Amino acid sequence: MVNPAERLAELDGILMQYLLEADLLRELPPAYRLVLLPLDEPEVAAQALAWAMEAPNPEGWPSVYALFLQGRPIRLLLLGKEVEVAPRAA
Repeated sequence: MVNPAERLAELDGILMQYLLEADLLRELPPAYRLVLLPLDEPEVAAQALAWAMEAPNPEGWPSVYALFLQGRPIRLLLLGKEVEVAPRAA
């Protein structure tokens, strides 16, 4: 069985690498709450959503949802827009 915390930590590292390669960090708000959602790993996604809903947010930071498929980030869902995630072509 997959440990959701370990899997989400792994996906976070993958996402940051993609965001750097695709020069997408500028798309993110200055402060945000990241929710990683692997669409093909329902147990991990459910746990990520549960943790996001349970965690206090006294600052009122917006949530940024990162959708993954087959271990790759495919899309960011931000307040009012969607951003496709793909590394820059070499």
